Amino acid sequence: MSWNGRGFDKPLIMLDQMTPSEAMARNLYQPDDDVEILITEKMTSEQLIGLLRSKDMLKEACDYMAFCINRRVGVWWAYCCVAAVNDEIKKQLEKSPLSFEEQQKKEVEAKVAEWGDRSELDAIKAQHEVKAASNKELMGKLAGPPLRPNDPLANTQATLNAQLGGDIDGLNYALNEMEQAINALPPKVRMAAQGLVDKVYRDYEVENGIHPMAALKNGITKSIVPSPVPQDNTLRDQYFSTIQNRISQVESYVKGTMDKYFPLKIPGLPKEVSRKKISEALFSVKRWILTPTDANGKLAGDASVPVQQTPEGLCAMSAYWSSSNLMPGVKNPLHPPPGLAANGLANTVFMCAMKKGGSKTYDERYEEYFDLGIDCLSGIKTWDKEWKKKTLHSVKAKPERIEKKLDAAFGFGREC
Repeated sequence: MSWNGRGFDKPLIMLDQMTPSEAMARNLYQPDDDVEILITEKMTSEQLIGLLRSKDMLKEACDYMAFCINRRVGVWWAYCCVAAVNDEIKKQLEKSPLSFEEQQKKEVEAKVAEWGDRSELDAIKAQHEVKAASNKELMGKLAGPPLRPNDPLANTQATLNAQLGGDIDGLNYALNEMEQAINALPPKVRMAAQGLVDKVYRDYEVENGIHPMAALKNGITKSIVPSPVPQDNTLRDQYFSTIQNRISQVESYVKGTMDKYFPLKIPGLPKEVSRKKISEALFSVKRWILTPTDANGKLAGDASVPVQQTPEGLCAMSAYWSSSNLMPGVKNPLHPPPGLAANGLANTVFMCAMKKGGSKTYDERYEEYFDLGIDCLSGIKTWDKEWKKKTLHSVKAKPERIEKKLDAAFGFGREC
């Protein structure tokens, strides 16, 4: 737990496991599949960390750092990550007094209002109605009386009439022939024939609900002015595309929110812990970092119990797991198993990245925690630079009374 002050010419002087092979053999590091394929036989820890960083695999890089970093420095790194996320959340609350839940509710309400705005859809619909009315008016004009020669639609009307003229002339010819034949008959026969024709008309009207001549007129009209008016496919597609886009936005927003914040509230979850318990856990971590004895480790483990579901609690437990003996005062020492402390450090950093509130995203937080880890591994960020206060002499005093007495008497380069 000490360092002789030499070796600052090396980039990462606080590595306990110098290669991935050592981390796997001595500290039970188990790389994910996408990390394992990057590891070569003669690769150093520094090379793997640099490679993971170059590929923006920041979480994977932090996870590996937790397994190869010096334990005391690793707890200091985790402590810095906890402090960083708490400071981030504090600054965000200073900008916006809303709680996390209130801020989220405000964002959801804003999204719902945005998706409920029909102005864009109504504009598309209005545009369609204008075009439909224009088409209807156009078709009605073509089906009406002959247009003046200088009218732009005159040629179109003439073409339509020419196409329909054969059918209409043929019908008129048939009607004229039938009328001439009836008129050429003797009066009695003509009356009988006319009565027969009228009966056919009446029977047709009874059966079809319309006089055959009216049906003929309607048929001709429909051939010129189709009903319903043809739809504008471009506007129709635009309308439904807008609706589909909003549905996709809703689905994306809900999925993103659930992935980031789930679960917000579930019956049976532990109640929110008090700030006092969290402060006590952080105090125990600080005490162990400055004086990493087994007794202080046990105190850190005890302080972690009420807040074990928080980053502060897991950080305190990681300090306990980083001790040499988990049962101080007992005849037979209980050494922590390999990888236990490293897993605690990696998960503390992960819990910081996932902590609700604040202004940074998950990726932005991991980038910050990676940089903090490099500074700690390099000996740039040390606790003796951060904490310059009086030495702690009693570990039995209440945390709120002795917090101000802690100092960095045992920083990098000092004997424990």
